[in-house]
Amino acid sequence: MTKHTKNLLKLSLIVSLLVACGLTGETKIKLESSAQEIKDEINKIKANAKKEGVNFEAFTDKQTGSKVSKKPEFILKAKIQAIQVAGKFVKAIKEEAEKLKKSGSSGAFSAMYDLMLDVSKPLEEIGIQKMTGTVTQAAEKTPPTTAEGILAIAKAMEDKLNNVNTKQHEALKNLEGKEAKTPK
Repeated sequence: MTKHTKNLLKLSLIVSLLVACGLTGETKIKLESSAQEIKDEINKIKANAKKEGVNFEAFTDKQTGSKVSKKPEFILKAKIQAIQVAGKFVKAIKEEAEKLKKSGSSGAFSAMYDLMLDVSKPLEEIGIQKMTGTVTQAAEKTPPTTAEGILAIAKAMEDKLNNVNTKQHEALKNLEGKEAKTPK
């Protein structure tokens, strides 16, 4: 065996190990692009919100939106927009976990969990409270290295997003009702 052949053999072993440990191919592209879409959307929302006078530094553990914003309607709509994009990500995670249920490795499911954690941080920055906590608490109940674990964590994220979405719509409706009653 020549030196060149040995190097190729080593390289192919390393690549196959990397592939076995994490997400691969189409799944990786789909999930990573979906996660990036959330981050990009939230960055865009935050930039627009700052132009509209939203002070994200004023957000507290209990107040993250209409109560600490000069334009409460704007931040409510921004959260709804972020939730819609995050919902697409959660749906993609669930679909891919189902596909990998029989053939996926613990490394692939662990990579999915890492993406969910990665996405939860920018969601908190936009005012969706304790999303990281939701993800980590779900992971404590069920292992994030199995399809069932990923599906349970995705369900917890989905439930949280649905609850926040409902609250945002209610707050927006109440705000619009107040504005309609206020004489101009």
